[in-house]
Amino acid sequence: MNAAVAPARSRLGQWPALLRMYSTKVLPRPMQPKGHGEKIWVFVHRRSEQIIYSLKAFMCGQDLEQLPFNGKKTKPAKLRKDYWALMAIIKFPPERGAVGRCVFQKLRELKYLHEVNWSDELRYKIPAEFTADDKKRIKQAEAKGKTFRPFRSKYERGCAINAQKQNAIADMSVVLAGKGKGNTMVLKNADGSENRLLPVSVDWMFDYLKRHAPSWSDNVEHGLLEPPAPELAVQPEELPTDESGTQEPPTGENRADELPTEQKQQVLAA
Repeated sequence: MNAAVAPARSRLGQWPALLRMYSTKVLPRPMQPKGHGEKIWVFVHRRSEQIIYSLKAFMCGQDLEQLPFNGKKTKPAKLRKDYWALMAIIKFPPERGAVGRCVFQKLRELKYLHEVNWSDELRYKIPAEFTADDKKRIKQAEAKGKTFRPFRSKYERGCAINAQKQNAIADMSVVLAGKGKGNTMVLKNADGSENRLLPVSVDWMFDYLKRHAPSWSDNVEHGLLEPPAPELAVQPEELPTDESGTQEPPTGENRADELPTEQKQQVLAA
């Protein structure tokens, strides 16, 4: 005898999932703040010369996703702000944030290309990296009429790939010159003909950094970053005042008029 098949019944616990499935709405993308993309901040690692591009004036842990893994101990596990410094700021004219975001995208694409597509020359050490043993083996090979080129280790090769400071500066000069397909740095007339390049300014941490690029286009203006204002250890309003309203030095400082006569004469003689 065949057993009777019970009719399928929906469970009460399935109703919340069904309601969410049919009532989910596509939320609109949040509005970007005013001036978004008008500035690009370029940060550099003080030791490894790694580069991070940002559309904000500060760094966060999410920015480390721009760094590739090139071997053990080559990618920071967390963000240490004492290791990162602001190398440059690229400034675009007002209401030109779309151009800045296009330049930001191209700079990140070129940076990724440098990190994954490198030549075989990166496998060999440069003369500044030669050790005493390397120099000895080079001399022995030259005595036999041969050529010896020391190889980098896996860690040294990863560090060489991470050092993107000079490449980043060269990329900035190329992108800001309007080169590359889809580059919006080139302004066009109403009839579609090319007119001129968008004027931009680059403020550097040091003036010599711009010389890492072979050349710069005429639309780029260079400057220096303003140093941060020094903070006073003691604010003037915190100093005690006497009855006449003049400020006196903090308690504990020896003044010449408070010294005994003998010590005062020694101070004056000195």
